[in-house]
Amino acid sequence: MIVKPHPTALAAAFPDRLAIPAVLRAARFLPAQVRLAVLAAGLAALILPTLGQAQAAPGAAQPPGAAGAAQTPPRDFAAERKAISDSRAWTTYRYGTAEHDCYNKFFVTHCIDKAKDVQRAELQVLRKRELEVGDAERAFKAAERDRQQAIQRAQYEAEQPGRDANERASRESYERKQQEQKLRDAQHEADAPQRAANAQAYDKKQADFDARVKAAQEQGAQQARQRQENVKAYDQKQRDAEQRQKDVDERRAKAKEQQGQASAPRPFGF
Repeated sequence: MIVKPHPTALAAAFPDRLAIPAVLRAARFLPAQVRLAVLAAGLAALILPTLGQAQAAPGAAQPPGAAGAAQTPPRDFAAERKAISDSRAWTTYRYGTAEHDCYNKFFVTHCIDKAKDVQRAELQVLRKRELEVGDAERAFKAAERDRQQAIQRAQYEAEQPGRDANERASRESYERKQQEQKLRDAQHEADAPQRAANAQAYDKKQADFDARVKAAQEQGAQQARQRQENVKAYDQKQRDAEQRQKDVDERRAKAKEQQGQASAPRPFGF
């Protein structure tokens, strides 16, 4: 069963479509060929105003500095597709209305076939318009892609002298550093004999210093031994002196004892 949308819902969905001239609403009462022509003209009247508002002048001036930015499409393709979609929905609605009205007529099938013919013709117009919009959009995107690539190539070519200058400066800097390194290597090789002589002199000086240190150490050890021997000799002399003093003291004591015995009176005279 075909359900006819409520007029208020139709007004909310398609506010511009409700302003269709009365000739379009009365087209179903005209002969088939005339009706097709009238409906096609009315359909074009519905689409063209929207498309006319969406299109922009192809040669419109761009703001300064926008050469590398993406260009604004010359037409509002989204708005055009929406207009086509709205027109297709409106065609479907009018076919549903015509089909609903056909059931009130005697020749229902013939009436429905005519309504289908009208719908098919309108959909063909919309399909052609949709294909044209798609082709135009693809052509614009291809042109924009080519334009961006051309801008990039031009920018690359414009920056090429700077890159060449940087590369040349880098190469010259590298060559200068290589020459400086070669000079340092040559100077290092030229100074090799002097460094060898300096190293030899340092080794001799160090050897002499080590020899003096060793001799001083040996002399110090010899003096330490001599001091130890002197101490021992001194101690021995002290002991010898003490022993001699002791022997003298013993002899004196013995001699004194003998003198005392000789001076004592002898009772028998001997």
